[in-house]
Parts: sequence; structure tokens; C-alpha cells
Amino acid sequence: MLSKSLPEAILRRSEWYNEFVLSCGVRDILGTLLTDTASHAIILGVHQRIGRPFSQDVEPLVATITEPLRYAARCYLDRLNAGQPLSDLQTRKPAEGGRFFFHIENGTNYPDQSGGVFLSPRHAAERGLTIARELARDGGWSGYSVVVTDERGRTITRIPIES
Repeated sequence: MLSKSLPEAILRRSEWYNEFVLSCGVRDILGTLLTDTASHAIILGVHQRIGRPFSQDVEPLVATITEPLRYAARCYLDRLNAGQPLSDLQTRKPAEGGRFFFHIENGTNYPDQSGGVFLSPRHAAERGLTIARELARDGGWSGYSVVVTDERGRTITRIPIES
């Protein structure tokens, strides 16, 4: 859940959280990446209204339905691709490249648990720069860094977020 992933102090300073999430009447967000291909990303999100916390059953329920929904998402994308299976970057690696992770750090580490597959460290570093720029525009992230690592945990680059 969003409120468990990020400290309240950061959420209070986040323009996106305050102006979009809260203004829409959402109290918390629970989400999971269903599939991530070169052309499509499908994310399941569950939102909770202000004043109504998620019940204890929600997280296990989302965990239970994730795999069937992931399969359905892949089937849908295959149909969009005229019946030819699309490469699912979440489960398959390209012949070259690998999985890279985009952690947010400032003394406290907010790890990226899923990462993404990129053809090269350079491509992953470019994505890290994009993330840093988006967070800088959001405000409240100054002093943090986006740390791009490979599958073995080796740092590829560290990109300061400057508002």
C-alpha cells in the first residue's frame, strides 16, 4: 500500500498525492504490475475512499487474483498483436540486456521491488534520469536520488533529484 511504502512526511509534501490522490477522495492505493512489455504496461490499482481503511482481506485478495489477471492481461495483449505472443518483459529477458531497479534514497531506502527489463545499462540509466526529472517536477523530493542497480545489486548510476 502506498501509505506503508512511503513515509507520511513525504506523502504530505507530494504534489501528486495531495492534489490528485487526496482530492479524488482516495485514502490509500494498493497496486500491482500485471504485465510489462515493450509496448504496454498493465497495472491493477485498488483505491480506498478517505476515512475508510482497507480491510485486512484486501491485500491477500489482490495477491490471490494477481496471477489470473496477469494471465488475462497477457492473453489480451496477444490478441492485440494478431495472435502472436508478445514478449513479457516481466518474466522474460531479451537476448541482450537484463533487469534493472530504480531505488529512491536519502538516508532511507525505498527499494524498487519489481524493476524493469532494458537492453543495456545505458537504457536503464536513461529511464532513471526520466524518473528523477518526474519526481523533481512533483516537488518535495529534493535531496533524494534515484539509484539504478542491476540484478546483482551493482550500482549503475546515482541521479540526484533537484527541484
